[in-house]
Amino acid sequence: MKYVKALSCMILLMFSVEVNAQYNNNHWAFGDSAYINWSNPNNPTVGISAHTFRNGSASISDSNGILLYTGYNYNLNPVRPSVWNKFDIDITDTGRIYGGLWYHSSLFIPDPGNDSIIYLFTIGVTSASRYGFYYSRINFKANNDSGEVIQKNVQLNNFPAFDGLMAVRHGNGRDWWVVSQRWFAPSGQVASNEFTLYLISPVGISGPFLQNIGSMHSTNLGHLVFSSGGNQFVNVSIRGLIELYNFDRCTGLITSTIPIEQEPSSSPYPNTHLNCAFSPNNERLYVMSFSQISLAYYIYQFDLTAPDIAASKTVIDSFSNAEGMGEMRLATDGKIYVACFDLTYSWPYPDTSTAYTTINNNLSVINFPDSLGIACDFQPFSFNLGTGRSYFGLPNNPDYELGAWVGSPCDTLTVGLTENEKDDVFFQAWYNPEWNMIHVNASKLKGKSGVLRLFDVEGRVVVERKVEVIAGGYFTSEIAMSGIASGVYVVSLTTERDKVQSKVLRF
Repeated sequence: MKYVKALSCMILLMFSVEVNAQYNNNHWAFGDSAYINWSNPNNPTVGISAHTFRNGSASISDSNGILLYTGYNYNLNPVRPSVWNKFDIDITDTGRIYGGLWYHSSLFIPDPGNDSIIYLFTIGVTSASRYGFYYSRINFKANNDSGEVIQKNVQLNNFPAFDGLMAVRHGNGRDWWVVSQRWFAPSGQVASNEFTLYLISPVGISGPFLQNIGSMHSTNLGHLVFSSGGNQFVNVSIRGLIELYNFDRCTGLITSTIPIEQEPSSSPYPNTHLNCAFSPNNERLYVMSFSQISLAYYIYQFDLTAPDIAASKTVIDSFSNAEGMGEMRLATDGKIYVACFDLTYSWPYPDTSTAYTTINNNLSVINFPDSLGIACDFQPFSFNLGTGRSYFGLPNNPDYELGAWVGSPCDTLTVGLTENEKDDVFFQAWYNPEWNMIHVNASKLKGKSGVLRLFDVEGRVVVERKVEVIAGGYFTSEIAMSGIASGVYVVSLTTERDKVQSKVLRF
């Protein structure tokens, strides 16, 4: 009996460590002291942040709130990049963070091997003194959650960069791919289609992995954003490129491209594409552009399901040059929000009541971005920021809540996940020594087909087979254990809509 109790305690300890802390995009800090809390998507709230710059920012949060955010700090002399903690205190005031910190040139990635550490990646875009790809490591739990920078400005390369830094979770649901692009000539005359990827895993940073694919572009400014499933991304440039790329989250390979609009080989460059966003269902693409001909801003929609995507281009709305339309990004409420710089004023805005305007004291909103054309319901300057004001930038955050690529070859990380993550699904697995097999039962499943796997304690797949769910969401099966050693195992069932698992002792 003592042996059984001791073994039970050992099993509990082995599986109580959570490998992947649950991070999210529910907290944005940007612009002139602006802050939005999206924890309740039906009732987002606004507040105050320490961010005070016209360009982009980055932020990361968990279920307890914002953890870290970064951007330029105008309140310091000289003005320089800062990293703030959840108390809005600058934790990097002993020295600067390298990199340009433009619109998409910084992002936070959680360390897959340590739930107290977060990487901050930065790139240099416009100044030779800031060129390069850097990372810093921050223990956000240190000093009673005030945070501590434990490694700063580790250089991965010294190249000028394209302002399109982004990341996507690996197909295993734990690691990350960080994607960047080199800008080959400050003169802007050398075009390139080179992508640089780094893999972030529990053993550290691997790479660089270089790929040349897709159309050429010759500028340092633009945007790269992934679809909600992480299997596609779009790249736009201020000289006219719009291109869709297919991505393999397991291998990190960009597998194919779909050109939409090409960058001219030389000037003039009539269409300046500033940034972009996918709709929640990934069937619509929105691009913010500035026309060098009409000197106006345009929001375009492309139908990614159309036989000719380029021909589906639709103007959603337009704005005058003075309205300074800026970043757009998809929020957790399924709407796309657009920031705007009121160019009636220079940066920074004066602290006067008249400098709080309809343009800068509100975000514009695409309420139904899955809908075609004007049915998407774009409402200019309709989300009030309270005491905050917007410039061009919004947070450059990856999708922290994207999970494993279910059913893929690299979806093999189960040890350490909590049992029965889907609370509304019944799932049970137990070992029958008389028959030397594991019985598996489930109900209330929402998926129709999936994969049943058996993992050992080191995460290796011992048994794997495709399965079907019967009508009503019921599932029953057995796993023969003949020839399989005694020990602790994890039974995992993944469908297109469910992922559940249970620990089993085979004795």
